[in-house]
Amino acid sequence: MALKQVYQAENELMANTIKDLLEQSGIPALVHSFQIPAYDGVAQVMRPAWGEVLVEEEDLARAKEIINGFITGETVQDGEADSSITEGDERS
Repeated sequence: MALKQVYQAENELMANTIKDLLEQSGIPALVHSFQIPAYDGVAQVMRPAWGEVLVEEEDLARAKEIINGFITGETVQDGEADSSITEGDERS
C-alpha cells in the first residue's frame, strides 16, 4: 500500500474539506498533520503547511482532478489530470 501526497493543506479545515471531498467521490483519503499538539503551532513555523492529504497511488490522478476542479471551480472531465498540484513523497 503506497500512499502519495495529493494535497498540502495550510490548515486543518482545508485538509479535512479535501479529505471529505475525495471520500464523497469514492477515493479513500488520509489526513496527516505535521503539528505537534504540545507545542501549539511551533511545527508550522518549521514547515510552511499544516499537514497533507494522502491517497493510494492508483487514485492519485483522479484525486488531483477532483481537487483541482474544487479549487478552481471548474468541472473536470474524466481522464484530464492536472499535474500542477504538488506530488508528495511515497509513504508506507
